[in-house]
Amino acid sequence: MPLVDITPEISYLPSVENPISSDVVFIKPAGSEITWIFDTGTTSEAAGLINSVEGKKNIVISHFHPDHILNLLKVKCDNLYVTKYTKKYTRAGTVVDSDLTFPDGIKIYQFPSSHSKGCLAMEYKDYAFLGDATYCKFRLKAREYNVQLLEQMIKRMELIEAPNFCLSHDKSFIQPKENVLNIYKKILARRTSGNPVINVNDFFNDDGGVKESEDSLGNNAKVKI
Repeated sequence: MPLVDITPEISYLPSVENPISSDVVFIKPAGSEITWIFDTGTTSEAAGLINSVEGKKNIVISHFHPDHILNLLKVKCDNLYVTKYTKKYTRAGTVVDSDLTFPDGIKIYQFPSSHSKGCLAMEYKDYAFLGDATYCKFRLKAREYNVQLLEQMIKRMELIEAPNFCLSHDKSFIQPKENVLNIYKKILARRTSGNPVINVNDFFNDDGGVKESEDSLGNNAKVKI
């Protein structure tokens, strides 16, 4: 599968389902000697592409789920950035516990998530790479959002300057910030008094698209859960 170019500085290897592997993002800011890589995936193709990058490489891991970190066993880098939760699995890396901005314009920050503890996002120019952080928690057959974490997530999303959000595993990898925000605000509006979670089993189609009866956006907005 070929790399997909977003801009001359940004490209990504799309996710696959079998074996499940996250999107892997490559950013080489103009004038920088560093290539930034967001997540490593699981496939040999992803590992090969990461190892083929010349010069300095910094890897940022969105969260500790295997489809995002497994190739760390097969690749080398100069710097690895993780959260304290992810480091329990990687056993290596610099822990990010506050917002970081680098001279080449890369930003890394923690991102509240119902999906997984300890998520990181990476932002560069017009694009914010969120991994799986916006997705729900799977508990038995229930798809749920923690109300408190969802509120925190929306506040963090509103602070992001980039107008485009990139969501892993979604065919619509790049989506307008406002469209994604509107979906999660609609989910938050379903909260009920005294209930710490919001069930979203009936909110999405099987392909991750918002059901037409629930979608007042008028733009075929789609996010995975």
